[in-house]
Amino acid sequence: MADRGQLRVYLGAAPGVGKSYAMLGEARRRAGRGTDVVVGYVETHGRARTAVLLAGLAVMPRKTITYRARPSPSWMWTR
Repeated sequence: MADRGQLRVYLGAAPGVGKSYAMLGEARRRAGRGTDVVVGYVETHGRARTAVLLAGLAVMPRKTITYRARPSPSWMWTR
């Protein structure tokens, strides 16, 4: 039986403090060591350095749902 995964939470009090950058940096380090890494959701907010860290990582496709006859990203309606 395979070992269970670990959950790591990155907290930041403001946008732009480096949460996504830190997570993607760790993901690249782990992928480089042979760990399977899949990105569930990421928003680069136009930051080039964040987009560079995404290169080469598997990213799950976003799901679009229809709500009140309008297609919307699924993250907008989950709670």
